[in-house]
Amino acid sequence: DLMGGYSWQKFWQSYDDNQTNITGNKVYQNIISKSEYYLVSFYGRLNYTFKDRYLFTGTLRNDGSSRFSKDHHWGLFPSAAFAWKINEEAFLKDNSFFSDLKLRLSYGKTGQQDIGGDYEWMQTYTFSQSNALYQLGNQYYQTIRPNGYDPNLKWETTSTYNIGLDFGILKNRISGSVEVYKRTTDDLLNKISVAAGSNLTNMIFTNVGSMENKGLEISLNSIPV
Repeated sequence: DLMGGYSWQKFWQSYDDNQTNITGNKVYQNIISKSEYYLVSFYGRLNYTFKDRYLFTGTLRNDGSSRFSKDHHWGLFPSAAFAWKINEEAFLKDNSFFSDLKLRLSYGKTGQQDIGGDYEWMQTYTFSQSNALYQLGNQYYQTIRPNGYDPNLKWETTSTYNIGLDFGILKNRISGSVEVYKRTTDDLLNKISVAAGSNLTNMIFTNVGSMENKGLEISLNSIPV
């Protein structure tokens, strides 16, 4: 089985607010704030089964996000898996003890771009609120201040390896699995403090490092009645 696809998503939001003075006879309208970002994806998947006991799966995604600069828009995320139905082999075909026995191997890489804002990678500016103006003579003016940014923001990626064994005995009245996995996340996205004077803010979203998880999972199911 072969499948391919394409997706295009647009996320858009806006808001504004109105404030009044203490007596309530004057309304101040702050400038409307709008933001948007786009997510474009190309993806494909191949499933292949040989002799009903060797199963192969391969997938490939290429995702592009406007939340990163043009140098880091795209992330390529492959995955592959193999399963072997051992109980279908000739040496276990007539075995009545194992009703299911399958070995699984897989590797996959995924990405995520969930950060606090849509423009964390580029220079942006914020207008002051209407009740926080700068006086020059008899006139009051809104100020414009720069925001912090990181032009090197990029996809956070997670790579996962796992080996598993599924089994069923006594016509699947007892079944379970044993699985060993290792998961490594690189370029973690997080909001952290920055040194004073090194950027235009004291908190910024950036790629902060790596994290590794690994372990063993065992499950056992039974149907006693």
